[in-house]
Amino acid sequence: MRGKLPLALLLGITASAYPAASSQAADAKAKVTFQDQVSAVFKTRCNSCHNGDKQKGGLNLETFGGTMQGGGSGKVIEPGDPDNSSLLALITHKEEPKMPPNSPKIPDAEIETIRLWIEGGALETSGSMAAVKAKPKFEFKLDPSAAGKPVGPPAMPENLSTEPVVLAPRPNAVTAMASSPWAPLVAIGGHKQVLLYNTTNNHLSAVLPFPEGSINVLKFSRNGSLLLVGGGRGGQSGLAVVFDVKNGKRVFEIGKEYDAVLAADISPDHGMVALGGPSKILRVYSTSDGQLVYESKKHTEWITAIEFSPDGVLLASGDRNNGLVVWEAGTGREYFDLRGHTLAITDVSWRLDSNVLASASEDGTVKLWEMENGTAIKNIGAHGGGVASVRMAQDGRLVTTGRDHVARLWDPNGNKLRDFEAFGDLALEAVFSHDSNAIIASDWSGEVRVFELKEGKRLANLASNPATIATRLEQASQALVAAEAATKPFQPMIKATADAAAALTASQNVLAAAQQVVAQKTAEVTQADQVVKQKMAAEKAANDGVVAAQAAVTQAQAAKAAAEKLVADKAAAEKSATEALAAIKAVIAKAQADRVAQIQGVETALGAIKSAADEAAVAKALAEFDAQTKRYLDLKGAVDAVAARFSATEAQINVLVGEKNAAGKLVEQAVAQINTTTEGVKAAQVVAQKAVAEREASAKVHADLNAALQTVNADAAAKKVVVDQATAAKVAADQALAANKPAMDAAVSKVAALKAEVDALALEKKANDAAKTAMATSPAKGS
Repeated sequence: MRGKLPLALLLGITASAYPAASSQAADAKAKVTFQDQVSAVFKTRCNSCHNGDKQKGGLNLETFGGTMQGGGSGKVIEPGDPDNSSLLALITHKEEPKMPPNSPKIPDAEIETIRLWIEGGALETSGSMAAVKAKPKFEFKLDPSAAGKPVGPPAMPENLSTEPVVLAPRPNAVTAMASSPWAPLVAIGGHKQVLLYNTTNNHLSAVLPFPEGSINVLKFSRNGSLLLVGGGRGGQSGLAVVFDVKNGKRVFEIGKEYDAVLAADISPDHGMVALGGPSKILRVYSTSDGQLVYESKKHTEWITAIEFSPDGVLLASGDRNNGLVVWEAGTGREYFDLRGHTLAITDVSWRLDSNVLASASEDGTVKLWEMENGTAIKNIGAHGGGVASVRMAQDGRLVTTGRDHVARLWDPNGNKLRDFEAFGDLALEAVFSHDSNAIIASDWSGEVRVFELKEGKRLANLASNPATIATRLEQASQALVAAEAATKPFQPMIKATADAAAALTASQNVLAAAQQVVAQKTAEVTQADQVVKQKMAAEKAANDGVVAAQAAVTQAQAAKAAAEKLVADKAAAEKSATEALAAIKAVIAKAQADRVAQIQGVETALGAIKSAADEAAVAKALAEFDAQTKRYLDLKGAVDAVAARFSATEAQINVLVGEKNAAGKLVEQAVAQINTTTEGVKAAQVVAQKAVAEREASAKVHADLNAALQTVNADAAAKKVVVDQATAAKVAADQALAANKPAMDAAVSKVAALKAEVDALALEKKANDAAKTAMATSPAKGS
């Protein structure tokens, strides 16, 4: 859709009914035309405000031609595309201003009639051919949020031809140059061709044909995927072409000028292309359909510089009459008219944040303009005689060229940092490399130089008039032969260094193997040492076992002696008690005899009592009886006491006999224990002897391993001496080589670069030759 209708576009559309249209719209397959159906709807709803006399918003809906022409904001009908027809969006109230204003929508049936008419190609009559909506030639507009750094690797030419389109006897002035913002790629404009150089190796990566004439402007898109080329033939024709950087194909052509395009740019979202030139008219086109979005005739002289701001909001343009204008990019409304230069504007460049614009002029100055109020914040006296170009790096530094033959580097505040080696002619263009570490500059004679920024040294020259692939291949091959010859003086040093490195590596490998053996033997010695310690501990434990067993024998023998002594003691006690018992038996016998005898005395005394005649005799007899009875009792007590002693002694003897027997068993047990412990001593002695043997064997292994370790240590030490000698030899070789390293590295690097170039050119020549052969042998069309 090409813009919206202004607020007053459809003022006057009324909400009156239109019933006839409903039946017509109901048949979706019927052919709906302006003459038969739509004009009646417009007549009822719209023509009071949009007619031949009263064209509100510049729109006349009274005629088919007026309707298709649109209003002051562009087309309102896109044939075949109802969704992008602004008229339908307004009458359905999907967009502002809603039509009719301050009223409900017109009936759905009438809206459907208009939709079907647009969908069917917006026919004028039933006999008209359906108009087809202009399709985009290449849909490459980006979401604004995606503009800038590309997703994935930045665009670089892929397998494109480097065969020149034009071979001129001498280089032309390089008046157009651009650097990719993300890739090591610079574009150089020439006559009917664009040269793309890889700034990593300064090799030609592609040649893009531009048969339309001379190239006056080159601009990479903000994401680096597209290259805009503007130019043409002076006084005849001009246009802008957009190339796909990767495949080199033309994806878009825009603007058919009657003179060469001198200035152009593509918006950051790829949605618009702005261009200008001798026509003095700034034209902005849509890339979706190639239609003109707007144009401005404010400039009074040739337009010489154009650039969109990085955010796509503003557009700056300058002319040959010192006019410098900033526009609203989307609408074309003037934003600032910047006045300050006194001669032609030669170039403009935006700072990355879009807040500052740099302008270059033939008056010799570069001015920095802020976009808050449009005032100049810096005036730089850049080049006497005039400034030809200005470019801003991503960090705000500037590079300029001028009629004084010099390219200059400036800091963001406009302070000069350095001058680069002067050209032999007017310095025309200069751009920063993608990483802002180098600049590429050109002059009127066609010389193109690459300078590094740190010290300002020239790194390389880029041919603006390259030879054919075959010629370049021959030149590169000859240069390769010369470069290889230049490396020959370094070969002995290189070989010496390589040999020393190889010897060092070999000796280090041998030493590493020897050290590995040392480590292995050391581990074995350590393990053997642990085994010896274990065996010594086992030997000590076995000896301790012998000592313990012998102690057990001694203890058992002591127990046997004690038991035997106890048996003897108990036997002696038994004998003594037996002898005492015999004596007691004699005493008991005598006491028994005395008691029996005394019984007789008692009986005699009892008879005397009975036979006593008188009391005196009785008394005497009683007294005798008492005496005899007392004596009897005394004897009886003595017998009882001796009998008790006898029983006690007899019991003692029994106890002693038991104890003697028990002691005898202890003796037997002690003897058995002595036998057992004696066997234990023998077993422990066997274990101890075995432990001694094992300890002696492990000690021998340990000693043997220690001896082997000493041998491998000595071997490793000898090999270490060899490594030290090889290291010293390597250091000496490296030092000898280091003295010539810068020259050697340069020579080797040159050989590698030339070899890569020769290989690439050979492949490309082979492919080109094959293509030419195929073309020559293929039958002509129509034959």
